[in-house]
Order: sequence, then structure tokens, then C-alpha cells
Amino acid sequence: MSEKVPTIFVHVHYPGVWAEMAREIAQAFDRPFGLVLTCRDDTIALAEVDSPHLRFVERIQTENRGRDVLPFLIALRRLGERFDIGLKLHTKRSTHREDGEDWRRYLTASLLRRDPNGLVVADAMNAFPRLGLVAPHAHFLPLQGRIALNAGVTRRALRALDIDLRTADLERRHFAAGSMFWFRREALADFAGSQLDTLFPAEKGQLDGTAAHAAERLFAALAERRGFVAAGEEAIGPLAQALADGIEDPGRLQPVADREAERTPNPFILPLPLFWRRHPYLLMAAHHVYVRTPAPIWAAARRVFKRFTQDPG
Repeated sequence: MSEKVPTIFVHVHYPGVWAEMAREIAQAFDRPFGLVLTCRDDTIALAEVDSPHLRFVERIQTENRGRDVLPFLIALRRLGERFDIGLKLHTKRSTHREDGEDWRRYLTASLLRRDPNGLVVADAMNAFPRLGLVAPHAHFLPLQGRIALNAGVTRRALRALDIDLRTADLERRHFAAGSMFWFRREALADFAGSQLDTLFPAEKGQLDGTAAHAAERLFAALAERRGFVAAGEEAIGPLAQALADGIEDPGRLQPVADREAERTPNPFILPLPLFWRRHPYLLMAAHHVYVRTPAPIWAAARRVFKRFTQDPG
């Protein structure tokens, strides 16, 4: 049996963005790794990762459905048990935002961060076997108030996975915003089957409320449910200190990760104001207005909403 190496899963929707990401990966990785690329067309020329550490490349053609999530699930099934630790990336552009490119670079820079000893998160995953998922810095966000737009499809996803987890329980947890993260294969074992495939609708540029958004909110929660710790990159140091202090129980380590997430400001995603958390149905109404409003008008309205709904102080 061949050696298992950390495997990078990348959904390539924008080949130009992938060319930049390929250079970032080549510069960051200092150890053997594998690469799995999913793309809607296997005839599209894609940049190569120029690295002596690259052990294999596998390319999988997937239809343009389910954003980066359904292709990821398909790739997980294809790889099976050929890897233990993975890194999920995608060529995120967020074209509805002016800072979409900066946001993507921030996410990948966090996940590929190196210190004098090597890749920070990869080394943490190796040192702590119960660390199941690590989101980018400041992107392990609370789910409270962030399920309203996805409640229905989230419930359908949980039924398809045969998991008894209520929405109220989910709201006490966190999720990896941006849908990029390091993960342990065993931590995401609930997603290895094909039960969710039929829930993904045709691509219509949806900004929320799809099975892809539901899965994004479930990855970390289901990793925790399987007895692993999910965290943001900012929690690596505090978790290492807790381990050094003799704390090894995931049930005691998870609050450490949650506290670090709560105290780490996110430069790209505003905290969900108390107003919206208290009035989720108004949030849903605002979302429906948003998807039907021209961008310049919504940008002006967003500034007004922010002014009148932000938390005091």
C-alpha cells in the first residue's frame, strides 16, 4: 500500500485564480502531498503545481452543481481511505463583493501559513489526533442567527445523513465560513456517502439557501459530533498550551477553540448584529430583497442597515 500523504482538494471554477493558488501551494508545502482537482471540464488547461514534494495529481470532472461542496463530496468518495489529512480549497472569487479577491487570498494565506518549523496547521493536525477541522484565521464563526436562511435545506441534509441534530443545537456551535479548511478524513466520515447528492439544485447564482450552504454550516458541527475538535487557525496556540497542561478531552478543548473564535475579529465578515439575531424572519425578508435588488442600490441600503442595526457601544 502506498504512503498516505496530506491531500489538497481544490474545486477549480476559475482557472485563472487556480494559477495563482498553484504558486501559493508550491511555495508553502515543505512535505510530500497529493492533489485532487475537480473541474466542470476535463479539457480545460490548468496550471501545474511546480513542487518536488507533489506525489500525485488526480483530476475529476464534475458538473457545475453544488458550488465547491458537491465536487468535494464526490472527490472524498473517489479517494476513499487513500489519505488521512486533507485541505479543502476552492477558487473563490465572491464576485458580488469588491474585496472578493482579497478575501480569498486571506483565507489561503491563513491555511498555508508557515513558521520556522513548517506548515502551522498541518503540524498541529499531526501533533493532536483529535483535531478534526481547522478553519482559516477568524473564520470559525458562530452559527447563531446564521441558519435562518438555510433552516429548511439544513434539516433535509440532516435527514439525508440520518443524523438527529436539531437546529437549536446547531446554533450553539460554529462553522468554517468560506468553505475552506484543513480536515481529518475520519472527522468528515458522515459526508463520505452519496446521500446528499440529490439535494443540490442546478446552479443559478444563488447566494444562500442551498445544500452547499447547509453543508458549509455542518462540516465542523458533525466533526465535533464524532468526537473531534473543530477550531479556527487562531486557536492553534491556545490548544497546544491546553494539551501541554494535560487537557486532552475534546469536550474540554472545544470551549478553548470556541472562546478564541469569539474574541477574534473577522476583517471580511461583520459580526451578525443583535438586531438580526433577535429577528431572524426579518433577516430572511432582507435576504429576499437583497437577491432582487441591483447592486448599487443594495450597497447604499446596506450602509443604512448597518447604521441602524449595529450593536450599541
